[in-house]
Amino acid sequence: MKHITPIAFAAGSLATAGIAVLIAAGPEHNHGQQLKEKRSTHSMNPMDDMDNTDDMGNPDEAKMMAEMMRLATPNEHHADLAKSIGTWSAQTSFITDPSQPAVEGQGTMTITSVLGGRYIMSEFKMDFMGQPFEGLGFNGYDIAHEQYIATWADTMSTKITYLTGNKDENGDLVMTGTATTPKGDSPMKIVTSFDGDDRMTDKFYDQKPDGTWIQSGTITYTRD
Repeated sequence: MKHITPIAFAAGSLATAGIAVLIAAGPEHNHGQQLKEKRSTHSMNPMDDMDNTDDMGNPDEAKMMAEMMRLATPNEHHADLAKSIGTWSAQTSFITDPSQPAVEGQGTMTITSVLGGRYIMSEFKMDFMGQPFEGLGFNGYDIAHEQYIATWADTMSTKITYLTGNKDENGDLVMTGTATTPKGDSPMKIVTSFDGDDRMTDKFYDQKPDGTWIQSGTITYTRD
């Protein structure tokens, strides 16, 4: 099969995008009015404020290519994630039954850089309640939507969990997503705090029906 370089793929994508925009700009579409309305309406999505067209409303391929390259180039947020690359020892503590003491354990986590520094991959292993447990996660930063992103899959589920978030005023990374349990889906939150370069802590929270959060677990990592 013929090898397609990233630049060739990008050029093909731009051409396809250009055709789509030209079709949308046909006589039956009031494209100019749509552009004016789009520019006059503020959106919470940073992508909606980007204008990759010329003065006539036609696609500007140079602008589109520059923007595509910007969205694909790792920045300071990716460099921040890369600080956690390495091998870590993990001390875990989870509440499986509020009437019983927390279940504690020990594990290991190996973090590597993948896809040219755009993501870090975490491989977690431990014994949990007498059973081997493995998890695999990918963390990155979505430049287009200006937020950290993460996926997580493990041997205790057939679901991939997706989380998004940002750092708070304390520098802690706050990520939220949806947990699936035997009782159904419910919101979840993970707060990651950093103590120098060689220690970090994940605190897990479940949301109660009244909207408040209750801590359900902690993992403390120490760099090996």
